[in-house]
Amino acid sequence: MRFTFPGAAIVAAFILSACQATTPTHTTEAPIASSQEDKCYQEFAALKDLDPLAYEKYRQQMQTIDENFGVYKSNEALIDENASEVMLTEVNKMLSLVCVRINNAVYSNMMDRVQSLNKL
Repeated sequence: MRFTFPGAAIVAAFILSACQATTPTHTTEAPIASSQEDKCYQEFAALKDLDPLAYEKYRQQMQTIDENFGVYKSNEALIDENASEVMLTEVNKMLSLVCVRINNAVYSNMMDRVQSLNKL
């Protein structure tokens, strides 16, 4: 499955990561986006062991994004340019939001662990 905008590869990577490790497909658009996607993917994978409940919540969010993107992708040829731009913008926005949530969950988990160490 190939995507044509940065960020969309992360959808496929997250969904597939629930069962196996995958390498996201990146466009020629940016090493910065690529490294952000990689960081998000790594934190998401870490969250699976750190906080399984949070992992499942964010996995479901990513699955919802992926399902909607799949509908868009299967009808892409039938959708006008403006609607397509709106959909891609919204998918990227939601991916960014979920990545921020994942980052925060990992950070909070590590801070909780630090607090428990400080109590020794």
